[in-house]
Amino acid sequence: MTATAREIELKLEFDPADARRLRRCLLLQSRSSKPVRQKLVSVYFDTADLRLRRGGLSLRVRRNGRTHTQTIKNDDGQAAVVFDRAEWEQEIPGPLPDLAAAKERIEPLLNGQTMDSLRPAFETRIERTKYSLVTRGSRVEVVLDQGEIDTGKRQVPICELEFELKRGEREHLFHLARTLSEAAPLRLSVRSKADRGYELVSNKLNPADKAADVHVPATMSTAEAFRMIARDCLNQLIANESSMLGGADEALHQMRIALRRLRAALSTFSIVVADGVYGRIKSDLRWISAELSPARDLDVLVAEVLMPLRQQHPADPGVAVIWRNVKARRARAHKSAAAAVRSARFRALVLDATEWIEAGPWTKDPDDLLRLRREQPITILAGQELERRRKQIRKQKTPLRGLSVPERHKLRIRVKKLRYAVEFFADVFSGSGAAERCQAMVSALKDLQDALGALNDIAMRERLASRLAVSRRQSKPREAERAFAAGVIFGSQEAHVNQMLEAAASAHARFLEVKRFWM
Repeated sequence: MTATAREIELKLEFDPADARRLRRCLLLQSRSSKPVRQKLVSVYFDTADLRLRRGGLSLRVRRNGRTHTQTIKNDDGQAAVVFDRAEWEQEIPGPLPDLAAAKERIEPLLNGQTMDSLRPAFETRIERTKYSLVTRGSRVEVVLDQGEIDTGKRQVPICELEFELKRGEREHLFHLARTLSEAAPLRLSVRSKADRGYELVSNKLNPADKAADVHVPATMSTAEAFRMIARDCLNQLIANESSMLGGADEALHQMRIALRRLRAALSTFSIVVADGVYGRIKSDLRWISAELSPARDLDVLVAEVLMPLRQQHPADPGVAVIWRNVKARRARAHKSAAAAVRSARFRALVLDATEWIEAGPWTKDPDDLLRLRREQPITILAGQELERRRKQIRKQKTPLRGLSVPERHKLRIRVKKLRYAVEFFADVFSGSGAAERCQAMVSALKDLQDALGALNDIAMRERLASRLAVSRRQSKPREAERAFAAGVIFGSQEAHVNQMLEAAASAHARFLEVKRFWM
């Protein structure tokens, strides 16, 4: 099989009700050429235990009329904002894979199983309309797909637009996507059809996606290292959107982590990427973080405080009143968070951030110093940033018990940014013992961040308990019940403060002992 050009494409999802409007808009954009319509049936093959998937490949046979095409893709299951995956394809005589042609890439993943162990895993049935557009001198192929994925037992619909750059600049993909977004709401998607099919086969629809390890090699330029890291953060944000809107608390939590990681990346690379768009991206990331935070805070309060409290005091009327109050607050907070994620502002933020990462002004500023910073090996910026952030924490001389709540919060932010920087640059330095020192530093920073975060949560809960203790709408007896229950919450948190202060002090001491892994 011969390798085709690597795909550079965006994928956006739309509501089926908007299909007609989008088709009209695409026809206006492609006046010089007629759209091409196809009916495509694709069968994905794998072993019973999905060894190709676990090995980072997908094998597909697609039927278009009487023609069958076999395609192998690097498809490691990681979400991708901008798809850039190698693929190999060839025409074959029938609907079954040409095992001889696929053997070189497939057989190493089978771990002793024969090629005959491959079987159909799922099928996609698509009505495709293909448009060829020229925008700002670049040629972009836009594909509108409607259909379904079918495992034989379960089906899910597909309504997607794919933008593939055939010639020209990446930024023109985003210009076209933004133009179509004015015709109908479009949401950037990070799941390929193979991703969605395998989720259906595995019965893991809309799972919560945790941060993936980022492997930045020492030879990579600073600009490409930033792109790799920022893409990964944005991927995590978008991949959890559907589950979060479906009510999954863990997905909301992972969206907040993605936002923290992305904001940390912007801070770490600010000397390279701080252009005229940088401030707006940072501001919008702070906005959506603030929109998600109340729901997550109340999720933690319910799980870590109120549920144990109800188990300990099942008949206490004050606890029951506070439980109902917090549940109502939590429902409102989740509704507000979902509205923010569904909003046009969030959709625009995701598309704007993706464009900025890929083709923002920072990527082509002609200034000699900025160009040198973009093109220099990542080892230079990584070492400088790790050293600077390490010194910020080491210069903290006041014992943790002596810090005020705002001071502890400020220290937690510094710890968090260093921890993410260490994780981003874990593979950049490979000297003797570097991996062990890196892991030790991550472990100490994570424990310190967790302990300081728990102390921050306790301070928040104490403020909330004070507000819950009094309500103008309650009678005097009921107010007394609420005050007692709030006091129980306050007391349980006070006991936890000493434990977390000790944990933070221990983690801080471990951090001070860990040697640099970047020198």
